[in-house]
Amino acid sequence: MEWKAIPKFFTFIRNYSILGLLLLAFISFFYFRLYDYLTINTIKNYQAAAQAWTNSHYFLAVSLYILIYAILIACAIPCATFFTLLGGYLFGSIAIIYAVFSTTFGGMILFLTIRTSIGCHIAAKSTGWIKKVEHGFRQNAFNYILTLRLMPIFPCWISNIAAGMLSVPLNIFLGATVLGILPATIIYVLAGRSLDKILENNATPILDIILSPSVILPLIGLAVLSLVPVIYKNVKKTD
Repeated sequence: MEWKAIPKFFTFIRNYSILGLLLLAFISFFYFRLYDYLTINTIKNYQAAAQAWTNSHYFLAVSLYILIYAILIACAIPCATFFTLLGGYLFGSIAIIYAVFSTTFGGMILFLTIRTSIGCHIAAKSTGWIKKVEHGFRQNAFNYILTLRLMPIFPCWISNIAAGMLSVPLNIFLGATVLGILPATIIYVLAGRSLDKILENNATPILDIILSPSVILPLIGLAVLSLVPVIYKNVKKTD
């Protein structure tokens, strides 16, 4: 190995080592079927013990909640609905702040990891139509990310990875993320607050409520509105 190649080798190791760890955690999560625990039944089975422990060790419970939530988001594991509901159940309305911070911080880790590895490679190698797509996305990055965040049918890891691959500026990513996840977070946390009553009375399943048209359609409407400036800009260019 030539001396000039050594710095490049260490840069490659640095950029891809964190990505490798996140990928390993992602594979392990599904291999050991840990997703079986991210269900409403888990909350139902341990609700009394979880609530009692949270009341006795509040700050530790909040710290663990934020840490675990952020790590799972960084590993691209679809867990936002479960953890936001859980936060509302355990902590009440203040969980809106905890959930937004966890999702944003975890998403930032994945975003930066992708941007400094795959994103750098794409930026260096992209040509032709790929370069045009990248340029178009970055020009309207805030609106595109905001739309992906607002649309509940898109897992949050999609926008984290897409923004990283296209080397979106960090401040735009963070701003669009916070604004985009806030509406759904508020809805899920408020639903989580009444989770114990719903479970006790065997009422309509909580997921049926939060995924109902009365909840989903307004979020889709907000997502469409977030694209209006982009559409207007493109129409104006063609005139």
